[in-house]
Amino acid sequence: MFLLPHLALLLILTTTLFEAFANLDLATLQLLNGSRATDLDFLLLTLTVTAYGLGALVPLCLYLAGHFRRMASLKLKAYQYVFAMGLNILFIGLLKYTVDRPRPFITHDTIEQIAEASSPSFPSGHTAFAFTAAVVLVLMFRSPVLRGLMLTWALLVAYSRLALGVHYPSDVLGSMLLGSGAALLSTYAFRKHREQFYTLLRRSRNLKIVR
Repeated sequence: MFLLPHLALLLILTTTLFEAFANLDLATLQLLNGSRATDLDFLLLTLTVTAYGLGALVPLCLYLAGHFRRMASLKLKAYQYVFAMGLNILFIGLLKYTVDRPRPFITHDTIEQIAEASSPSFPSGHTAFAFTAAVVLVLMFRSPVLRGLMLTWALLVAYSRLALGVHYPSDVLGSMLLGSGAALLSTYAFRKHREQFYTLLRRSRNLKIVR
C-alpha cells in the first residue's frame, strides 16, 4: 500500500513526459514541413534518393579500385561497407514492422506529404542508410574534407525526410543512431579480424596488401 502513491506519481510523470515529447516531436515536424521553401521540393526529393544511390555506388567504386589497382585494402573496405549496410538493413527490417508506427501525414492532417511513403514510419530507412554510409567512410578515411562532406550530406538527407513530411524527428534521430551503430559494429568486426580477412584476400591473384 505504501508504494501505490509513489507508483501513481511515477506513472503520472511518465505519461506527462511522454505527452510533452510527443507534442514537441509533432511541433518540430510541423515547423520544418510547413516552413520549407516549396520551390526546393524537387531538390529535397533528389537529395533523399541519394541515400540509396550512394549506398550502392560506394562499395562498387571501392571494389573496382581495389581490383584495378590490385590493392586488397580497398577490396576489404568494400566488404566492410557492404557488411555495415547489411546490418543496417537487418535492423531496419526488424524495427519497421515491430514498432509499426504510422506515418505523420496519416495521423495528422497538418502535415503535407511530398514524397511517396508506404511502409511504417520508424525508423527512417533513408536516414539510416545515409548515416551508415557517412560514418563507415569517416572511420575508413582520414581526409577532413571527405569526412565533412559525408556528414553534411547525411544531415541533409535526414532534414529532407522531415521537410518532405514523411517522418517524425524522433524517427530520424533514432535512425541516425541506428545507422551509426551499424557502421561502428562493422568497423569493429573488420578491425578485430583484420588479419583473417587479409589472409583470405591474399589468395586473390596479384593483390598488394597496402594498409
